[in-house]
Amino acid sequence: MLASPAYQERVGLLFDLFRASRQRSGDPQSLLSLQAALGEILRGWQQKKREFKNEDNPLGIAVVNRLIQVLKRIADSIAWRTLGYDRLLIQLLAEHSKTGFLEKTIIAEFQIADQIIKDKGATVLVNDLTTILRHGDLTVIHPDTSLEIVEVKTGRKDGRATRQKKHLKELLDFLNTGTRISKEGTRDYIRRIDIPIQTHHSVVGDLIDRARDTGYERLVISDCLAVEVVYMQHPNAHKPPQRPFADVEHVLSSTNLDVFDKPTPRLVPYGVFPFDDATCYDLITGSIYLIATLNFDALIDLFNEFGLALQLPQPSQQEIEEYLSASIAEIRKAQKERKDRHNWFVITAGSEYLRMSPDTWGAISLEFIRERTFAESQRQLMSQFDTLDASENRLERLYWGYKSEVGVWS
Repeated sequence: MLASPAYQERVGLLFDLFRASRQRSGDPQSLLSLQAALGEILRGWQQKKREFKNEDNPLGIAVVNRLIQVLKRIADSIAWRTLGYDRLLIQLLAEHSKTGFLEKTIIAEFQIADQIIKDKGATVLVNDLTTILRHGDLTVIHPDTSLEIVEVKTGRKDGRATRQKKHLKELLDFLNTGTRISKEGTRDYIRRIDIPIQTHHSVVGDLIDRARDTGYERLVISDCLAVEVVYMQHPNAHKPPQRPFADVEHVLSSTNLDVFDKPTPRLVPYGVFPFDDATCYDLITGSIYLIATLNFDALIDLFNEFGLALQLPQPSQQEIEEYLSASIAEIRKAQKERKDRHNWFVITAGSEYLRMSPDTWGAISLEFIRERTFAESQRQLMSQFDTLDASENRLERLYWGYKSEVGVWS
């Protein structure tokens, strides 16, 4: 499938749009034009998908599905960049039912977006192009950085626009105050960690460059992390059977394709990584197959240095993938329904503890934030627990992120 001329031609077209999205000047009108091009392509592919289903053409469906996923990753990258890499804001905007096919109202959405730009000078994101913007039809960022969600009217009188406006106000109040009582009855908190974020990006970038020449490269970056890179288009592309940290009891491996066909609202998309355009795009499409392995025995020692104890669970690979593609609210709901906590990691500091789902480690293994940065962030997070209105009788939910990630990804 990946070698077919039809796929290669269309994935090449998307690369041109991807490169344009990374080089745009920030002009709202040019951004809307770029989204309009993506929207037109997406509508055409969704129509082809319907036709392939009617023809019982599984190969055609597979090709179109893969292309749609690549396109949506490009749109997600545009959204992350436009929203200033605000991980907490994006997580909250993603907590809603997932979008499906573009509705017939998409033309009206672009027309309204164009008028908003002309009238208010705002930047507009068309939500249905992404996997992460799930509230309303348009996300509007005004020149004063205030946010607005616009529901395009389609003749319905179901009060949806009113509900969206109310929800956005509640969401922004939550971001401003750092606390809320959710509709599920949980006490939710936001905490931002203010520390310098260090990464392994330059080392991983060099490893990818070498793999383009050899087909496969491996590097144990630290006691805690090993990275393998397979350049799939090289004749020597392969994955050796011997895994890094083979003699370590507790390891966990992740790849850039684990959740290729699923949204990942809590992970930074490869389209905004500080790599060159071709490398970022190859990570999105899978032309670069990247495997990161965490050594949890070493991570336990590292956390001990910060006065933290790390307790390990035994999650299955399926559970890990489910966590990677779920929102925080979805994770907590599923956890509550199962009443099963064997797949949660636990960090303790004295009498305080923090429960973490497996996807949390994507910060190290998929985003390449350094382990010491991550451990320090957990220590600072737990040091703020005395500011929470904790209760044994109430389920609580914690959203956390860094104060700013602009310097990491821009």
